[in-house]
Amino acid sequence: MKTETEISGAEGLIELLQSLPAELVSKGGGPVRRAVRKGAVLIREEAKVQMIARGNSPGKTGINYATGFAASHIIIKRKKLTQIKGERFIVTVRPAVHPGGRKFRGTPLKANDVAFMLEAGTSKQPAEPWIRPAFAAKHEEAAQVMVTELRAGLDRIIKKLAKRR
Repeated sequence: MKTETEISGAEGLIELLQSLPAELVSKGGGPVRRAVRKGAVLIREEAKVQMIARGNSPGKTGINYATGFAASHIIIKRKKLTQIKGERFIVTVRPAVHPGGRKFRGTPLKANDVAFMLEAGTSKQPAEPWIRPAFAAKHEEAAQVMVTELRAGLDRIIKKLAKRR
């Protein structure tokens, strides 16, 4: 699924990032990492809300996902981009073993299995998407938060550089 979001207020940020010393901007991801992570946090929190809302029905399998186990294991993973300079954060579900002792295809049921079955559906249960609606609901707000946070981070770096001179 490809979604495009128009970000307003970001004019000149890329040029400013490129003009700053690399040791300030790229150290541990710098302001870009912080900004992108704040946007991902918004989407993660909405994903938790969406999963709990979708999981309240037991479905045909009789499993009730309303325990919140899978929702409590929704995480953000950082992926460093090696081909280009940049940051990527992925909202996903940690593969923690479900405490109920249930089996799925002969192996212990995991939180990410539950999340996938809810998102995509199974032969016994229709799909009840939770991550796509969460992204659709928050992607524009997340983009604006990233721009605001990036601008604030760059202001901090510029003030730090001004004190050195």
